[in-house]
Amino acid sequence: MRKKSHISLAKYIVEANGTKELFKHKKAFYLGSILPDCKPSFLTKKHEFNGTFEEVRTEIKRLTVNCDIMKRNARVYWRDLGQVIHYMADYFTFPHNATYEGNLKEHCIYEKHLKHGLREYIRSGEASRNAGRMEKFETPEALCSFIQKAHNEYLEFKRSVEEDCRYIVALCHQVVEAIIYLLNKQIDKFLAIA
Repeated sequence: MRKKSHISLAKYIVEANGTKELFKHKKAFYLGSILPDCKPSFLTKKHEFNGTFEEVRTEIKRLTVNCDIMKRNARVYWRDLGQVIHYMADYFTFPHNATYEGNLKEHCIYEKHLKHGLREYIRSGEASRNAGRMEKFETPEALCSFIQKAHNEYLEFKRSVEEDCRYIVALCHQVVEAIIYLLNKQIDKFLAIA
């Protein structure tokens, strides 16, 4: 996805989520959502499921059950969650998958159409209308299994900008909700001990 698409998605998630701390640190979250495309590794590390999901899985654990509540820097936390969402969105973008057979020019053209399609999907209210009930996952492993299953299902469908918009928005929103839920469980656990 293009940077503008990542920002549009991040803004939608902040507005749809309603978490005060995320809203307070929304700029860090927005930055995180484009940061992987600004790093030099962008040229050598493909943002594909098979190439980066194990790193994302580790990051999800770090943001949840392995989060040190006492040392947590809120701005850094929300920036890092934005980076997780960046990869999630790319996993559900057709040209970022092994099933894509196009060249770089076709990849860029597809992402241009996706930029406009995603912006319209969000602005029209269709994203909000399609938002289903958010599932609660009790462990990062359960969340990661859900992501893997969703990606396998995604690969089964015929690819289109419209389908990508639905998957990207729904899955990224679900992942943010799940990570916040797991973080809050970790905070409650910490407070019970303190």
